[in-house]
Amino acid sequence: MFNFEITPLGNMFFGMSLLVFVSLFFVKNRDRDLMLHSLLLGSLAMIFYASDFITLFVGWEIMGWSSYFIIARTADVKTLQKYIVFNLGAAFALLGAIILIYGATGSFIYSEIDFSVVPKGLGIVISVLLLVAIFVKSGVMPFHYWVVDSYDKSNHIFSAILSAIISKVGIFAFILIFFRIITTEYLQESIFDIVAWLGVITSIAATFKAINEDEAKRLLAYSSIAQLGYIITILAVFGSVSIEGALYHTVVHTFVKLLLFINVAAIIYVSRESRFDRLGGLLYKYPINFILLVVGIIALAGVPPLAGFSSKFLIYTVLLEEKRGLLLAAVMFSSASAFLYSYKLVYGIYLGQRTSDSVDSYPKIPVSFYIPQIIGVLVLVVLGTTPGVIVPAFNSILTSIGMESVAYESIFVLGSNFASFNGGVIMGALGIIFVVILLFFVKLKNRAVRARDRFDISYCGEIPKADVNLHYGYGMGKELSRIGLVKLILKNSSHTLWKRISQIFADASNIMQRVYNISAQSVGLLIFTFFTILLFVGVK
Repeated sequence: MFNFEITPLGNMFFGMSLLVFVSLFFVKNRDRDLMLHSLLLGSLAMIFYASDFITLFVGWEIMGWSSYFIIARTADVKTLQKYIVFNLGAAFALLGAIILIYGATGSFIYSEIDFSVVPKGLGIVISVLLLVAIFVKSGVMPFHYWVVDSYDKSNHIFSAILSAIISKVGIFAFILIFFRIITTEYLQESIFDIVAWLGVITSIAATFKAINEDEAKRLLAYSSIAQLGYIITILAVFGSVSIEGALYHTVVHTFVKLLLFINVAAIIYVSRESRFDRLGGLLYKYPINFILLVVGIIALAGVPPLAGFSSKFLIYTVLLEEKRGLLLAAVMFSSASAFLYSYKLVYGIYLGQRTSDSVDSYPKIPVSFYIPQIIGVLVLVVLGTTPGVIVPAFNSILTSIGMESVAYESIFVLGSNFASFNGGVIMGALGIIFVVILLFFVKLKNRAVRARDRFDISYCGEIPKADVNLHYGYGMGKELSRIGLVKLILKNSSHTLWKRISQIFADASNIMQRVYNISAQSVGLLIFTFFTILLFVGVK
C-alpha cells in the first residue's frame, strides 16, 4: 500500500529534521509529549521518502494532526480554529490535486506519472490546487493567517520546530512535484510569474509586520514568513541555479530559526516575559546568549561572512541572470528592511535599558538551551567559510529531479555564471577586522561613564517622569507608519478578507440548516412539485 524510496532530496530534508529534533530533545520542556513528537518525526519521514501520492498524503495528514495536538497543549481556541481550518483546506486542496492527477494519468506513483497526457486547462487547475496547499504550509500571504498565532501560542520549543522544519514541507513539495513529477516542460510560466511576485510581496509585507511587533516570538514568526517568501520567489524562476539558491536558503533558514527561536525561548524561560518593553539590559546577565543571537541575526540579514550571505548571493545573482530587475529590487528592499527588526530583536532584549529591577534575580540559562544554538552557529559558520561544501549535495538533488548540475570549483568558492566569491578569504578578512574593532571597544569601555539609572539622560537636556517608557522596543516601527507604503501594509491585513469569507460560509450553512430542518409536509410538497415538473416536461 505504501511505497518509499531514498532520494537525495528526501535525505536532505529528513537529515535537517532529524538534527533539529535531536538537538531539541535535551532542552527543558515541560509540555513535551514524546509520543506526539515521535509521530510527527515519523510523518516527516513518510513525506520525504514517499514514492507515491497516497503515502505523501497520509504523511501530510499525520503531520498536520500531530502538530495540532502539540499546539493544543498551550494554545487558545481561536488559534486552534485558525490552524485546523487552514490546514484542512490545504489537505483538501492537495487531495483534490492528487485525484485529478490520478484521473488524468492513471497512477499515484511518481515514476509512472506522465503529465504530457494531462490537458492544459486541467494542468492549470492541478497547479493551482497544489500551490494552495504549499502556500498554506509555507505561510505565503494571504494564506499565512494561521501562522503567527500558532508560532506565538505554541510551546516555546515547538515554535522552533514549526519554523525550522514544518514550514519547509511546502518547499519540499514544491520542488518534488513541480520539478520532478510535472517537470518544467508542462508548467505554465504565467502562473509562476504570479507566484514569484506573491513570494516577494509576502516578504515585504511580513518584514514590516515584524518591525511593528512588540513580542519576540511574533516578530520571529513574521520573519519566517518573509524568509520563506524569498524561497518561493526564487523557486518560481525556473532553473538549476534558482533551485540551488532555494535549497541553500532553506538550509540557512532552518538553522537560523532554530538558533533564534531557542535563544528567545531561553529568555522567556528565565524571565517569563516575551514583550520587548518588559525586557532589556540582559547583555551582562547572559553574554553567551547575546553572542549567539548576534550570530543568528548576521546570518538572517545576509551579511558576510556567514551562510546567510551565501544564500542571498545566489538569490540575487539568479535574478540578475534572468533579468528580473523589478523582482531583484523588491527582494533587496525587503532584505535591507529586515535590518530594522533584526536590530529591534537585539536591542529590545539585550542592549536596551532594563525595564525591571528583578533582572539580577533571574536564574542562569540551562546548558541544554545552548546545544541547538551552538549547532546552528556551527552550521552557519562552516557554510560561511566553505560555502561550496554543500554544492555537491545540491548537484545530487538536481540530477535526481532531472535538472542540470551547477558549477562547482572548491569548498571555499560559491558562484554562478554571473559572479563568485571565496568564503575563506571573506571570513579571514572580516575576522581580522572584527578583532581590531573588538580591541578598540574594550579599550574605550574603560573610559566610559555608566549612567546611574535608566532615567539618567540629563545629557540630552531632558528628565522624563517615572512612568515614561524609554525602552527602544516600545513602539519601534510605529514612526514608519508615516510612509505611505508601510502605512498601507500595517493598516491592512488578511483578517478582513478571511472574516468576510467565514461570514459567507456561515450564511451558506444557515441556509443549509433551514433546508434540512423543514417539516415532512414541506419535503413532501417539494417532492410532489419536482415530479410534477418532470412529468410536464416529459409529456411536452
